[in-house]
Amino acid sequence: MVTRLVDINAAAVDELARLIGVGRSRAEAIVDTRLSLNGFKSIYDLTKVPGIGNSVLEQNRILLTCGTFKRDPLRPSSQHRSQSSSRRHSSNNNDSDMDVNTNCILTRRRESLRSYVPSDRKGTPAKNQAEVSIRQSASSGSEVDGCETRSKMKRKSEIKEKGGSPGKKACRSVEIQNAFLRVLENGYTPSALRFGGSSLDVHTRRRLVSSRFHAPPDLNNWLKTFQNWTGAEKLLALDELIEKCEPSQVRHIMAVIEPQFQRDFISLLPRELALYVLAFLEPRDLLRAAQTCQYWRILCEDNLLWREKCREAGIAEVNGKQTRRRSNSGVPRSPWKSAYLRHHQIEYNWRFAEIRQHKVLKGHDDHVITCLQFNGQRIVSGSDDNTLKVWSASTGKCLRTLVGHTGGVWSSEMANNIIISGSTDRTLKVWNADTGHCIHTLYGHTSTVRCMSLSGNKVVSGSRDATLRVWDIETGQCLHVLMGHLAAVRCVQYDGRRVVSGAYDYMVRVWNPETEECLHTLSGHTNRVYSLQFDGIHVVSGSLDTSIRVWDVESGECKHTLMGHQSLTSGMELKDNILVSGNADSTVKIWDITTGRCLQTLQGQNKHQSAVTCLQFNKKFVITSSDDGTVKLWDLNTGEFIRNLVTLDSGGSGGVVWRVRSNHTKLICAVGSRNGTEETKLLVLDFDADHKL
Repeated sequence: MVTRLVDINAAAVDELARLIGVGRSRAEAIVDTRLSLNGFKSIYDLTKVPGIGNSVLEQNRILLTCGTFKRDPLRPSSQHRSQSSSRRHSSNNNDSDMDVNTNCILTRRRESLRSYVPSDRKGTPAKNQAEVSIRQSASSGSEVDGCETRSKMKRKSEIKEKGGSPGKKACRSVEIQNAFLRVLENGYTPSALRFGGSSLDVHTRRRLVSSRFHAPPDLNNWLKTFQNWTGAEKLLALDELIEKCEPSQVRHIMAVIEPQFQRDFISLLPRELALYVLAFLEPRDLLRAAQTCQYWRILCEDNLLWREKCREAGIAEVNGKQTRRRSNSGVPRSPWKSAYLRHHQIEYNWRFAEIRQHKVLKGHDDHVITCLQFNGQRIVSGSDDNTLKVWSASTGKCLRTLVGHTGGVWSSEMANNIIISGSTDRTLKVWNADTGHCIHTLYGHTSTVRCMSLSGNKVVSGSRDATLRVWDIETGQCLHVLMGHLAAVRCVQYDGRRVVSGAYDYMVRVWNPETEECLHTLSGHTNRVYSLQFDGIHVVSGSLDTSIRVWDVESGECKHTLMGHQSLTSGMELKDNILVSGNADSTVKIWDITTGRCLQTLQGQNKHQSAVTCLQFNKKFVITSSDDGTVKLWDLNTGEFIRNLVTLDSGGSGGVVWRVRSNHTKLICAVGSRNGTEETKLLVLDFDADHKL
């Protein structure tokens, strides 16, 4: 969009093409017609251009001017005209054309006066200033360019308290007055007018004019006549007067009128009302407003104001170690504001910042990492080498190795300093993560413990023996045995009240663990059930039959059947009725389970080239891993690919990312290969913000 005046006798094709309704081809036609006519005489000559009608002219009239035409000496015209003919034509039409052109300019000036928006010093409307990032805005200590009222926006009491050097003020006043007199003598320019005119009040400007120039002899009589007219007559007279003014005089009128409508209403309001008004601004605009003046900065640092902005952004808590330390301006900084800026910087790091050198955690030799847990401080990896390892997420060091299973570890859970593991040796073990000591060994299953779900001090385990068992991890006692499945239990979910299990018998079952009663048998899948999600209301099951089904946990009714994948749904995650599913067909889909509608499919030229192995998502991003050796970042709301976070050199030739776990600032990836092309290891990627915020 064009935001400044366009001279139709000088503008290039690219500039003309940006006008409303013009485009490239019509812009070229304008240039050709301009050459053939030896320049346009007024903006109305544009209607002589093929394809340019009155409607296009009206839409762009306020943006157009018609200056003097200067031919490029290296580019001859397509139609030569004699010099005498051009001179005669110019002399005959010069007066009328200048009247038309001047009227057009004055009309545009009047319209811009009625809808005037303050500009920056380069003439760019303030609302179109380049949008800098919120982080740059926060760190900037200078005042906002283009806000001409910033010198007027301090309270009287603030100005009195601040004081200042009288000599400097006097010198500045003389400098402004001299600049204004130069404007009067040498003509008006926008930059000179802003410097010399807007800094002077009406009375000072009037005194300077009367001291240098004599008033017209009939001025007083004219003013008395004007005062005697009615309101409507005065308006009509002003319209006619502006019509007769030159552009420089119209600019003078603008400089006189603008300060009359500039009011710092925020400083005039009580603090509570001012904060109520500022609460409607976006965080980016609050940061800009804080640079207007000292009092606005104090208001924009209000802690409750930023707490509300954090709530809107889903930031639930502030770092308890942060205090109201002072910023460079001396104003105490809001801890909630610091939390918001840190949150924004972290999001920026995920999306755009250069990925820092990741930590590499090696320890399971060439075995497969079968399960992965992460709680922000500790990482726990389980492997088919019969061990689990506990790592420090901050240092990357292996804190301890949990040894005791006699078969591969295939499932695990972690809460605080307690780790529970399930193995092919048919047992579960409860470990103390701080000491590495095995607290309990839970016997009862007769085959591999393939899955488990922890809630409070109870864990539910599912086994290939087709049963589920409920255990008390504090005592090590088996509380209940749930029997009913006819084949291996592959997945289980437990919320502390209900147990939901999926098995290779194509069934999903809902249990009351206290009574060991099967409340519902959810039948509908035509192949093995491999994945489950349960939020207390909905049960979501993924199967080898390519479908995903949404069930009501209370009634057992199938609400929706989600179709679209072409193979096994190997992994899912459910939050706030949004389901993200990963499939062996290399695609990831985002669903609304309340409507059954597919919101996004993460595919395209950047999609995975092999089966999706694991996924995580939050309110902003989806993180997916694959057998192709990559970890990809996607936008949850738009489905757009953002970038690759991990790309293994052995990807495509055996390198695999088996598992991913993440939180707000870190990403943990378990990688390796099945053919020895990639060493088994954990990668830790850190996207945290600098602690200087």
